[in-house]
Amino acid sequence: MKKINKSGFTLVELLSVIVILSVVVLIATNAVIPAMSSARKQVLADETIPIYSTAQTLYVKNKETGSKCYTYDELIDSGLLSKNDENYTGSVLVEADGKVTIWLSNGKNLIDGKNPDVTSDDVIDSSNEASTVCGAN
Repeated sequence: MKKINKSGFTLVELLSVIVILSVVVLIATNAVIPAMSSARKQVLADETIPIYSTAQTLYVKNKETGSKCYTYDELIDSGLLSKNDENYTGSVLVEADGKVTIWLSNGKNLIDGKNPDVTSDDVIDSSNEASTVCGAN
């Protein structure tokens, strides 16, 4: 009589593997999501550098005096700044004394009236759009 090969996994073994994999995925998800949120905030903060410089360049180029408010769309239309995200809204206020203030949103995060050297700590979680008229609602 021929011996039958009964190799394979039992239902209990398969369920054990599924439970272990579920725990690993749960732990990995809890570690990755905050890191992704932090990275998004840092990217938005880093995006302010070319926006500041573009606003200052336009201010000098156009020989402005006093305070001048530039919307994000005006900075893009100037040709000095390329559009990085379709969802960006906001404005930049350049004052005669050289002070620059920015309001910028990407639809998930918001910089609300900060001066240069924006860090990820200055970015808040908010689905609100940034002001396009220099801080006015």
